[in-house]
Amino acid sequence: MDPRTAINTYLDIADSVAPGLVEGLYVVGSVALRDWVEGCSDIDIVAVTAEPASDDDAGSLRTVHALLAEVPDLPSIDGPYLAWGDLVVEPATGLHRPWSLDGRLHHDGDCFEINPVTWFTLANYGVLARGPALDKLGIPTDTEARVRFAVDNLRTYWTEVAGQVLATCEAQPDASFDGASFTWVALGALRLHYTAFTGDVTSKRGAGIYGLSVAPVEFHALLNDAIECRANGETGEAPADRMADAARLVQWVVDEAVAASA
Repeated sequence: MDPRTAINTYLDIADSVAPGLVEGLYVVGSVALRDWVEGCSDIDIVAVTAEPASDDDAGSLRTVHALLAEVPDLPSIDGPYLAWGDLVVEPATGLHRPWSLDGRLHHDGDCFEINPVTWFTLANYGVLARGPALDKLGIPTDTEARVRFAVDNLRTYWTEVAGQVLATCEAQPDASFDGASFTWVALGALRLHYTAFTGDVTSKRGAGIYGLSVAPVEFHALLNDAIECRANGETGEAPADRMADAARLVQWVVDEAVAASA
């Protein structure tokens, strides 16, 4: 199902379950960055309600996402449900709002997508599906906050990911990993490297192309494999030694970004 049809399906279901609740809807992620691949890409959204969603609103949204899960061939539609007032200030750590991931609605913790990178992507690349034009919203996009977020995420989350992948590959040298996991590791951290060094954002494919210009040549074959895997819908498998190489690329990315920020 193409993104436009998916978004229209989402709005039809949301409006039938909770009329008037979703006042604004903007598409970010791979659709906005022109790297959406049918069959493997989710649709990332920022949905907006008049006021912060109540528990009752969250219950309605949970029904919306349960109904969406029953639609054949519908990609997962994921992202936070924010109030209009949330978007006129820098994203706050600990902001408690409903959010969906892998098609499931949550209202029980912090949403990772409430961060400076999402705000910047929304303001500069977001696709309007419902609501005011994005340039009328006054979304703040502080470069220092965005770069700091990227470096911090590399230092913490991606360092742990690299260590876990290497440990798994060493313990299970005959293991294989699916294409989605391979591209996620090989290209995901590079997206944050791109933000840390340019202040801009890029897609998975964009990160691979960027990596070919900045990463050591020893990683170029790996990056070409990841770019091809992405283009082919993240099908196929990667052996443990290839996945370990992807983890070593992540380690290089982290070291570069952390050193530059010191």
